Amino acid sequence: MLRLNDIVDRVHSTRPAANIEIIHKAYVFTAKVHHGQLRESGEPYLIHPINVSYILADWNLDEETIVTGLLHDTVEDTVATID
Repeated sequence: MLRLNDIVDRVHSTRPAANIEIIHKAYVFTAKVHHGQLRESGEPYLIHPINVSYILADWNLDEETIVTGLLHDTVEDTVATID
């Protein structure tokens, strides 16, 4: 199972000057709002946005895109709002 450190390591390997703080903040928010949610497989829902973000990092995309991967389901699948 991938973790935040895997994303950070991947970003650092290709973009050493990347703003990791914004990725960390998005991860913390995503983990908070998805807390207790499970996928149909029984795994924590958080696995999905982490996997999406890792793929984006692997494609050498910028931090904002990686953050979007982490946050992409928060409004539709949690109590979080755009505001």
